[in-house]
This record gives sequence, C-alpha cells and structure tokens, in this order.
Amino acid sequence: MMLLVEGFLLSSFGVLLMLVFEFGLSSTDVKKIREREEGKELHDAGIRATVINHLIMGPITYVPTVLYCCVNDVLTLSQQAFAVLNFLLIESALYYCAHYLMHTRRLYWMHRFHHKFNAIVLPSSASAVSTPEFMFAYMAPFLVAAWGGSCDKASAVVAVMLVMFFNLVIHTPSLEAHFERYPWMLVSPGDHLAHHRQLSCHYSAPIFHFDRMILSLKECFTFVTGGKRDEGHTKSL
Repeated sequence: MMLLVEGFLLSSFGVLLMLVFEFGLSSTDVKKIREREEGKELHDAGIRATVINHLIMGPITYVPTVLYCCVNDVLTLSQQAFAVLNFLLIESALYYCAHYLMHTRRLYWMHRFHHKFNAIVLPSSASAVSTPEFMFAYMAPFLVAAWGGSCDKASAVVAVMLVMFFNLVIHTPSLEAHFERYPWMLVSPGDHLAHHRQLSCHYSAPIFHFDRMILSLKECFTFVTGGKRDEGHTKSL
C-alpha cells in the first residue's frame, strides 16, 4: 500500500509540473486551442487523459518497478548517477523503438489520439495518449530501464522525474528558440515539434536522439565500406 502512495505522489508531481508548463509557459497556446472549433473539447480530453494516465496507471506501474526491477541495496552517489544515465539511455532507446512501431499501420491506432495535437502542441499533450500507448511506450520502458540500469529506488525515481520534465520541455513550443544550440545527441523542442508537423522523422523522445545516433553509425559504416552518404535523410534530421 505504501508503494502505491509513493507512486501516486510521484505521478502527482508530474501532473503539477504539467500544469505549470501548461498555464505558465504555454498559456497563449492554451487560449488559441480552446478558441478553435472543437478545440476546447480536445484540450479537455488531453488534460483528462494525462490525469488518468499519471494518477492511475503510473502508481500501478510504480509498484512492480520498485519490487521487481530495482536493486534492494542502496547505491552510492556515483553508482546512482551511473544508474540514472543507464536508465535514461535504455528508456530513450525503447521509446524510440515503440514510437517507430506506433507509426506503422498496424499500431497507429493506439497513437492516433496523441497526434490530434499537431497544429497546436501543448505540454499536456506530452502524456495525452491512449492508455495502451501509455503502458506500451511509457511504462514498459520504465520497468525495463530500472532493471537494465541496475537502479535502486532513489535513482529510478530521479530518472523518471527527468523523463517527465524533458517530455514537457519538448512539448512546449515557447521553448523552441531557447534550444537552438542544443547538443546534437539530445532531443530539442524543435526536433519533436517537427515530428508533430511531419510525422515521419524525429521519433526519439524525450532526451537522447537515437535517430541521429543511428544515422551517424550508418554513415560511419558507409564511409568505412566506401559507400555514399544519404544526404537527403541527413538534412531532414
């Protein structure tokens, strides 16, 4: 029971942070979407999905994550830092794969609702997804990342908070100009907003940009084997 309470508190932090981004940094965009035809209903549905996903599905997933995926020992600070980095890399890789799959014809049904937020993207749309998508692309990677990263409870919680924070950042259009010189291996708001506009690029989120990493590896292999670079695809990223 105590773990459910801990999970609820962690998820509540995510909802409160979303509200700060939504009605603080994106208040102008909120006004725009609610003035559009059927925009008010869409915005309300997005907020409702976010609250349900965070406050119901989040705590339910928190329990097995702590019980079965985290190590029982308390790690040192350096071990925790390494565990957090491992968690974020694993989570980003798994989300990239899940997101790519959800853009195929067979699985797009679970991702369709999220892409109703294309003309106007809001922080609340970060978790405004169907419940199947939330479990498949959000919660399942958390479970695997906590186990694969050898996290203790504290490092797993820190990693989840970072994922929640940066997921809001990349869904906040007002921050796009502030991340123009972001490191190439990280996902910027501009990258993810381009995905919402084009639907066929920048599948990575919310932190590490696996599209670019994979492309760089391909280009290195092509260079070594004497092939040609894919200039068109490079420019799109």
